[in-house]
Amino acid sequence: MTRIVAVTTILAATVAVGWYTYPSNPHTSQPSVKQTPDASVHFPVGSRPAAPLLSGQLLDATAFRLGDWAGSVVVVNFWASWCAPCNDEAPELQAFVKATSGLNVHMLGVNIHDERSPAKAFVAHYNLTYPNLFDPDGKTLPSFPAISMALPNTVVLDRDGRVAAAFRRKVTALDLESAVQTLLSEPSP
Repeated sequence: MTRIVAVTTILAATVAVGWYTYPSNPHTSQPSVKQTPDASVHFPVGSRPAAPLLSGQLLDATAFRLGDWAGSVVVVNFWASWCAPCNDEAPELQAFVKATSGLNVHMLGVNIHDERSPAKAFVAHYNLTYPNLFDPDGKTLPSFPAISMALPNTVVLDRDGRVAAAFRRKVTALDLESAVQTLLSEPSP
């Protein structure tokens, strides 16, 4: 009986992990998409899927609309306070914000599957200066093409609001600076 319970538990855990980390969008299997061994995806200009128009409340309860940043390169990072890799990358994200200050680039954090109090403590602990959308139900994550349900996830949007790159892992400031510089060098829409 103990063996049956153990096998059933292992099987259930395997299915749950597979479901939770399975890519949520078929765009990742398109032949025009460049998937790299480091768990990032880069879309050529003509193959970039549109990003959803996010809106909602920030952690400070003010209203936010992604459409207000139209014409800018936007980096969207999905995180949770309880996520160890999210904690590891938070200083890198803030370094990226500082490095791109004065450019036509915006950074948005999206806190998912969390409560407001620990999320606000996370932002304060890492001195994050960029806005963070509060999404306790995690409804925004599956709406983005080319990312998985695991955390952290980061997408880079071009100036037309299309997904140009997705990182299914923790990122560094250099990862983001490289992706953003490529987009800033493209002709304006």
